[in-house]
Amino acid sequence: MSQPMSSPADVRRTRPAFVAVLLVALGLALAACSNGDESTVATDINEVRASLGLSELVRVPELDVKAEAQAERMANRGTIFHSNNLASGVSDGWASIGENVALAGSAQDAQIALEASPGHYANMTNPAYTQVGLGVVSRNGVVYVVQVFVGR
Repeated sequence: MSQPMSSPADVRRTRPAFVAVLLVALGLALAACSNGDESTVATDINEVRASLGLSELVRVPELDVKAEAQAERMANRGTIFHSNNLASGVSDGWASIGENVALAGSAQDAQIALEASPGHYANMTNPAYTQVGLGVVSRNGVVYVVQVFVGR
């Protein structure tokens, strides 16, 4: 038995959906290419944890979205500040949550400053945390970094 052929009208109806899916995929690919700073920060955090015998933090897309949005808000205001509602946008099931925020001339310099700060270092090395989300936004020569930590 043969498959029915698609009519030209069917092809025209499916083309916008295909284009939309293609654009989303392209956007995700470009985002993945542009987040080198986030990957470097993730590596740095996990190296600190490994040096203490702690498990690696797993990056979670919903936490990346949250961290990126906070970094963008900070860049728009030109200053650092913590999220108003840290649990907002985080799916249920978490037991602990924390956030580090910083600004510097580079993501690397921000990470160095966070590691030198006892409170921020405590977040990075908290054994209760199992997941992390990262946001890095550069604006006018200033880099804003947000790290969101969750324990599940």
